[in-house]
Amino acid sequence: MSRISEWWRRLNEQPRPTPTIWDSGQATIPYPELNRRDLAEFHLCEEYLLREIVDARSWGRQVDARGVPFPTNGWLIMPGRVYSALMDDTKGSGPMPAVMDSVVRWLADAGALTPLSERTRDDIAASNVADRRDTYAGYTRDDGTRDWDHDMWQVDPERMLVVYPHLADANIDWKRAASD
Repeated sequence: MSRISEWWRRLNEQPRPTPTIWDSGQATIPYPELNRRDLAEFHLCEEYLLREIVDARSWGRQVDARGVPFPTNGWLIMPGRVYSALMDDTKGSGPMPAVMDSVVRWLADAGALTPLSERTRDDIAASNVADRRDTYAGYTRDDGTRDWDHDMWQVDPERMLVVYPHLADANIDWKRAASD
């Protein structure tokens, strides 16, 4: 190969993306049997949900800091909130809600997510509404719950680390969970 062709190849070589914590497709459990298009939508929802899972303990601490002891393990996610962000980012052209539900169900079947009791979800939802009204500008006393306020799940960090071992490098909370 000539020096010019080597130079041309190096100049036009596409940079390879470095894998991130949020990349989909890194689970150790089998993925559902889906066609190519459905699998792409599944992975997009998985990627967005992973962002929420990485910060699950942080949000759990935020909820616990409101002064009411909720019966949770302190690792919380809201898939409905994640789906809303996905719809904002894709300008409404992203996957249907059932796809996000299937990702949540897939992780729940693996034991990595567990549903909260109806009462706990209601109590945390009421706490979320009160927190929004008191803390953030633009919310009034008339503002109620959002569609996703009751869509709450608890993350089992031990099982989640079995599904996604790379989460141990995500942040200090996951490092601690991995070392326990």
